[in-house]
Amino acid sequence: MKTTLPTRLAQVVAASILIFASVMKFKGDPGAIEIFTKLEMEPGGRYIAAIFEMLAGLLLLSSFAAFGSVLAIGMMAGALIAHATRLGLEVNNDGGALVGQLAIVLLSSLFVAISRRKEIPIIGSSF
Repeated sequence: MKTTLPTRLAQVVAASILIFASVMKFKGDPGAIEIFTKLEMEPGGRYIAAIFEMLAGLLLLSSFAAFGSVLAIGMMAGALIAHATRLGLEVNNDGGALVGQLAIVLLSSLFVAISRRKEIPIIGSSF
């Protein structure tokens, strides 16, 4: 399936943020450690999140971008729930930057999923 420039741009934007966040989690960034400590998921949850973020980012850059977008949507939904219930909108005095990145990835991934919906099993067959 041929992808349009806006879809490809959304894939690259979401993938870039996801891969960067994943690397920071793998490296043991103090901010990531603090977040997962607040969630009582340190260190296992941080590593699991990093693995799935890296996978979603790499899939978004491949011919399996539709699957990467679905995975990213799921990850961002979980992050949104964590921010809404335990972390708050501002984490580590970042002025809401982390939630802003979450929103960018979520919206970009939604755009990719909608644009490439025919590639997603079950969903794609009905469109």
